[in-house]
Amino acid sequence: MALPASLLLALLAGATPAFAQKLELDLDADRSGRPAWAPERPGRLELPPESRQFDFWVGGWDVNLRIQQPDLSWKDSVKAEARIYPILFGKAVLELWDSPHIKGYSLRYYDTKRKEWVLWLNWPGQDRSGSSSLSGSFRHGRGDFQSVSERADGTKSISRYSFNDITPNSLRWDDAYSEDGGKTWRNQWIMEFTRKEAVPTLDPAGGRAHTYVDGSRATLPQFAHSSFLKGRREGIRCSINDKVPLPHPVSWVGYQVLDGSALIGFLRYSDGGHDREVFYHLTWNTYAQRFEATVLDDHPDTPAVVSYSAAEADSFVALAPPQPDGSQLRFTFREGEGGQAHLTIESRRDATEPWELDEAVLLFANGATTSR
Repeated sequence: MALPASLLLALLAGATPAFAQKLELDLDADRSGRPAWAPERPGRLELPPESRQFDFWVGGWDVNLRIQQPDLSWKDSVKAEARIYPILFGKAVLELWDSPHIKGYSLRYYDTKRKEWVLWLNWPGQDRSGSSSLSGSFRHGRGDFQSVSERADGTKSISRYSFNDITPNSLRWDDAYSEDGGKTWRNQWIMEFTRKEAVPTLDPAGGRAHTYVDGSRATLPQFAHSSFLKGRREGIRCSINDKVPLPHPVSWVGYQVLDGSALIGFLRYSDGGHDREVFYHLTWNTYAQRFEATVLDDHPDTPAVVSYSAAEADSFVALAPPQPDGSQLRFTFREGEGGQAHLTIESRRDATEPWELDEAVLLFANGATTSR
């Protein structure tokens, strides 16, 4: 059973950066700029071998995007730079793809229950954003990932992404689509990757990352609802899932990406002496007219949770889809007084039950840090 909200909030009440300094966690551990993964996972459950199948893609890449023309010839159309980051201690990879006119993001991880890779992507346009998903697997050195949608007339449209011709310093990613349920396929584009960097790193201070220019792609006011989470912060976290549900220090690093269409963030803390990391992708889904949050932690068997706010909501409160047993999660991201930030996770057993607070995070204002 969840702890009463009043208790968790009381544990956080009056917390200050000085209080965080008294707790036993070195919040400076990630400030060296080291990658957000490590080949070894001391003290953690081991990842399945399949989780390493996208390791070849980690790096910085020059990309040549070729577009198929009406006469079925191919034209070199776009030059881009892709940075692929290993995150969550090797569980997942983060893609940030950038060219002057096209911006792209993806989160990719191996789902141990489904026995396949799951891909969440967001390639926004002008004041247009929202995630879509594909899934699939690798076989004989080739990765194929598909999504299926059904039209009003009952016909199925299938999209497929394929990774092949993989070498240490080059690879090919192409698309195909079928309008007849997979009987015939047609390509639209091919991406040719040439390596330029081994392992890219994100700025440990946060702020803005690859794919951000000046924010002109995202002018709708809803896109600004998560911008208060950019940058580096320290704070306090309480969770009923910790071995000892008492306040523990956390660090948060947030980045505006996709030219302001989304924010990605990393919440880092220690539980039982082991470092933990949680990844967030926050955006305004213009297709659904709802706030959207994608959350994935470093546990090998935890799938991503993608949640949405109520239609045309004016605050970032996102509900995950109900589980088969009727249980449900709710995520809230709120800017507090004095530049503080609040992240909460609530749960309920079914739609008739009240929400109970499972986890609360208080992030101090930017610049309010512990001293050593």
